[in-house]
Amino acid sequence: MTATARDGAGIARTEDGRVVFVEGALPGETVITEILDVQKRWSRGRVLEVLEASPIRVAVPCAHRLEGCGGCDLLHVDPGHQLAMKAEIVVEQLRRAGIDAPEAKLRPLLDDHGRTTVRAAVMDGRAGYRMGGSHDVVIPQTCQAVDPLAEQLLVDGRFGEAAEVTIRVGNRTGERLVLVEGDPSGVSVPDDVRVVSADELTGGRRAWIHEEAAGRRWRISARSFFQNRPAGVDALVEVVAEMVDDLGANGPMVDAYAGIGIFAGTIGQGRDVHAVERGKDSLADARINLDENRVKIVRSAVESWKAVRASVVVADPAREGLGKAGVEVLSGCHPELFVLVSCDPGSFARDAGLLAGAGLRLDRLTVVDLFPGTSHVETVGAFIPG
Repeated sequence: MTATARDGAGIARTEDGRVVFVEGALPGETVITEILDVQKRWSRGRVLEVLEASPIRVAVPCAHRLEGCGGCDLLHVDPGHQLAMKAEIVVEQLRRAGIDAPEAKLRPLLDDHGRTTVRAAVMDGRAGYRMGGSHDVVIPQTCQAVDPLAEQLLVDGRFGEAAEVTIRVGNRTGERLVLVEGDPSGVSVPDDVRVVSADELTGGRRAWIHEEAAGRRWRISARSFFQNRPAGVDALVEVVAEMVDDLGANGPMVDAYAGIGIFAGTIGQGRDVHAVERGKDSLADARINLDENRVKIVRSAVESWKAVRASVVVADPAREGLGKAGVEVLSGCHPELFVLVSCDPGSFARDAGLLAGAGLRLDRLTVVDLFPGTSHVETVGAFIPG
């Protein structure tokens, strides 16, 4: 193996130069591989046997991962090396996009108790995880990746005839909610748990929990986006605040893809803010979470919004990134500082190239360990004119 792909797979090359992505392999290793997919220019496989192991390889501690559970795909990597490995993936993606990357800072999570939002399939009334590359379901007896308040519902909850369930808990408030796709009448969970179905939400019912993160309390509706754990929100707000403070950008702010208002409600304190979001549920939460005397909440897709002047733009788009249209609109704010929060290193690199074309240079880079044990990468970049 010579490198790591953006999804955490090892990269090797055959004698004829074909790239082979090997799931579960690490740089420097020699492995026996089962080829699963062959394309014209690349192949994909998985490790059958490790002949020469990397010094950062460890035994997988989760029995369900060994069964084939599709989650937590970096458990074979020493936890102390996972974040550096993710930073290397980001830097390699930037290099491929022709972007000079500053040295990446690494930000682990503090006071973390696991994921507080869990999406699971339901089989015979029980919640479980999909197996890798399959629709089959693994029913966990335990799951150290999730918050104990969520783990109890995942393992002990019974969800009747539902097809899927989303478990959402407040680690720091104790509030809990389950959202089921299908009939909610057969759900059996503790009395403190609010139960709601997708059809009920579509029909107008409201359901939410509260969480505490980044020094304050937030309302989070059943279908609103919220980072997968409060410790992750703490880290992201701290990283973005440090960039804003260090680079001295004062004045108005735009919070693009604002969600329930995390950045507008923290970084935006003391500023005039435009919070732009198109999701109905997130907007309803933002109106509760934010001071509308200082924050103008705009229901719009960022790509069709009319830009306003702002000293700071903070953008936290979905996995596909800003894209050409998003960069065109937000660069029209002419910010002194543009902070991009991204959950995909490939789209982060593409957006960095587009921002460079708009006259913004990547000045700071931090990789946050928002998804420990997995190949998902959270990147925060500070871009400034020049």
